[in-house]
Amino acid sequence: MFEDFFSNLVGGFARLVVGGFLIWMVFILFLFFKELFTPGDIQIRDYLYRAWKRFLFSFELSAYGGMIVAPIMMQKSEEEVAQYTVMMVLAILASALFLYIRYQSGRLFGFRRR
Repeated sequence: MFEDFFSNLVGGFARLVVGGFLIWMVFILFLFFKELFTPGDIQIRDYLYRAWKRFLFSFELSAYGGMIVAPIMMQKSEEEVAQYTVMMVLAILASALFLYIRYQSGRLFGFRRR
């Protein structure tokens, strides 16, 4: 019983993390080509800052997307329902954490709180 739960927990978490890294790699490729074709010198500090912002945003997207994708995959899959259920719960917790961080930093939905 515990073995199945922890296996599903690790599997659901791994799907979210791998999804976040894949989204980040796509963002990094776009950022690299954008930086490659801009005139002038490459500002390493600004580039790393933008890469870090995209890293955080990619994990936000994977958490928000996990809330949408997990129920769809639960409907389509017959044998991995428990893993997608755990994935959905983890995505909801991560989304709540990211929304709380955005609220506390004053950048909820891209607008500053006054």
